[in-house]
This record gives sequence, C-alpha cells and structure tokens, in this order.
Amino acid sequence: MSSGETTEAGAPRIVRDVVCGFCGLGCDDIEVAVAGRVVTPRKACADAARLLARGDAPPPSPRVNGAPASLAEAASAAAAHLKAARSSVFSGLGADLEGHRRLYDIAMVAGASIDHSASGGLFANLDRLARRGWIAATLAEVRNRCDLLVVLGDDPAASFGRLFERIMPVRKGESGDAAPLFAPSGRRVVMIGAPFSDASRKVLAGHELSEILLPPEQVATAAALLASALAGRDIGTVDVLPGTAGASLAELADLLRAARYSVFTWNAATLPQADAAAVAGSASEAVDLLSPTTRAAVLPLGGRDNVTGAHQLALWRFGYPLRTAIGAGTARHAPDLYATAAALKDGDLLLHASAFRPDPPPEFSAGPVIALAHPDTSFAREPDVFIPVGTPGVDHPGHVFRMDSVVCLPLQGLRPAELPSLAEAASAILANFGRGA
Repeated sequence: MSSGETTEAGAPRIVRDVVCGFCGLGCDDIEVAVAGRVVTPRKACADAARLLARGDAPPPSPRVNGAPASLAEAASAAAAHLKAARSSVFSGLGADLEGHRRLYDIAMVAGASIDHSASGGLFANLDRLARRGWIAATLAEVRNRCDLLVVLGDDPAASFGRLFERIMPVRKGESGDAAPLFAPSGRRVVMIGAPFSDASRKVLAGHELSEILLPPEQVATAAALLASALAGRDIGTVDVLPGTAGASLAELADLLRAARYSVFTWNAATLPQADAAAVAGSASEAVDLLSPTTRAAVLPLGGRDNVTGAHQLALWRFGYPLRTAIGAGTARHAPDLYATAAALKDGDLLLHASAFRPDPPPEFSAGPVIALAHPDTSFAREPDVFIPVGTPGVDHPGHVFRMDSVVCLPLQGLRPAELPSLAEAASAILANFGRGA
C-alpha cells in the first residue's frame, strides 16, 4: 500500500511504503518525494536511491540505426531482424513479470534462447537444489526465529544494503516494523570469509559478532569442513586452512548444535564461480545434519532485477528454467549451451532487455542488436534498434518476485509515464508477427 500527501499547493507529493524491485530483498517501506516527473528518494538504501532518482529531462526517442524513430517504426524494424535471424539470444531480462511474459511470447514465435544477467548465482544454487533439495527459510522466518546466522563469503550488505536491518533487527520493532516473534533480543552472526563492513557492524550492534577470516578461494573448503564437523569428524587440527580457522569451525559446529534455529546464507554471485555450487552444497549438507536434533535452514541470496520472477515464469510457461531455447512449439533446456556468453558464440541476433538499470548489452558483433533498455543506457556499439523503456516501480506499475520466491510484490508507478513499459514495447514488436496482446 502507499499514501501520498501534499502540505501546500505546488509542494512535492510524499509517497510512503513504496516497494523496491531492484535487489530482490523487496523492501516495502521506501519513501520518495514526487514533483511532476522528478522523483527524489527520502528513505532508501544507496543503490535504490540511485536507481529511483529521476529528473525532469525529456526521455530519448526510439532509434533505428542511430536515427530517431517512432515506437511503431522501431518495433517494425526489430521484428524484421527477428524474422531474419536463425539463432536469436535474449539477454538481460531485467523486467517485471508482464515484461517477461511478452518477451517469452516473442521467443515462442521468433525462436530464441533466454537467460538473465543475474542467473549465474541462481544456477550455482540450482545445482544443489535439483540434485538433492534443501530446507530453505523465508526472510520472515529468519527475522522471527533465527538465533545463529552463518554468512559464507562476502558481507552481503554490499549487494543487499538493508539485509541485516530487515532480518536481524537488534531491538524488537525498532524501525516501526512488527517485532520479531520468537527470536531472542541478542543473537549471534558469524562471518566465514570476509570481515563485517563498518556499516554492518553498526546495524548489528547488540548482537554477538564473530569472524573466521579467509580469502575467497578458501570459503568453499571452510564450508565443507564445517559440514564434516557436524557429521562428527575431528577438524580441530586440520591444517588446510590458515591459523586457527579449523579450531574456530569446530567451535562453531558446537554452537550450531546448541542453537534453536540456525540459518546459513551466501550470495552465490559474489563467490568464486568455481566454488559457488560447492558452498551451496556444503551449507545444505550442514542443515541436513542439524535437522534431526534442532531447526536449521538455508537462505540463498539473490533476486537482482527480478531474476526470480524470470525463472518462475519460465518454469510455468515451458516446464524448464532459464537458459532454455524456445521456438517451433518446443523448449530445450541446456544450461551450459544457452547461458548468454555461450549462446552468443553461435547467435546471429541479440535482444537485450534491461528496464531496472542502465546495464548495457554484452559485447556482440555477429549480427543485429535490439535493445529494450533503460533510457540512460550507454552503448559501446549503437544498437540496430533501441527502444527506451520505463522502469517498473517508477514509470509504471508491475510485479516482481522477492528473493525467497514466496511473495510476488506489486510495484506502483510514481510519475507520469512518458516511456512505454517493456511489455508495451515487446507487444508492439509482437504485433508485427500478427500477435497482439
């Protein structure tokens, strides 16, 4: 829900309880001031503030081969390129659910592989989930029940600015939110890998914090050793890690056994690519070992630019996740073959979609580039077709999935839209295939 108020004629409209769709955390207490087309964040993390802020400059028009064009002309040119292509690659996929639905419609009629720019971490986690499953917590469960949080890798606040504030509040109801229901007032947070940032230490002041400092390439080893300790093996004298890390992990295993509700969390996108799946596997194994005697769960972090929604919608529509090729009434899932970087090696057209932030398309020179993108996007190569699109939650309403996959959140439009939504741009392209809304 949202509310607006104007204190006097001409004063900015204050909009409260705005839902943020950028990082996947789904904060729903953002506050902005809106004056005409100008949006000024008043309460938001640094990343959300940067991406929400808007000035009054007129948006760019669509372009075809660098020349200004109407939306209809740009959509017609995009459709002509898609009809001529034999191996189209859809990248980025930064969109709300309706935008994803329309992009997938294009893929079904034109043929294309689909992948999200943030799917690397998603697939590292899916490796464990598909093979053996896991016991996962929601954000609310962690907030309400967790008394021991183990963080594997970097401080997650670098990517999810308000994570600790939301899931590990120090005092019950300190920010006006509902008080944690069952968690004790003093909780423990353990970092395995990088140290806490100063900002995280400030947010977590009042909890018991400890660190097992390791270089990034040793986090996977530490996670495996911790699972071994929980299985009953003696790791206190293991010398594969520096200093007293082995002994510290053995002590942590004892704390985990005594905890009422422990949670393991990590951001697979910031772990070394070769180790991310192993970290997810070891954390899940630790939960399996703890579950017969106490409660434990994993909380994999992710969700940037609605990658969770792109993944869910692909499952609903095709029976397969992202990194799937669609067309001619069939779908073929091959994650190694249809990851964006791999697919571009054989692709002859790139369609890049990025409505949440001005991320440019990946480097590609083997065919036309179609960009349905944020109006501030800077391109190393001028796209053959560029259609600037509005941002969900700023220029138009939409829906995104929260990172824990259990909540679909509504986004509202904050200002008069002068740009088409990504769904509207994709629908205009579809109309040239004889497919309307």
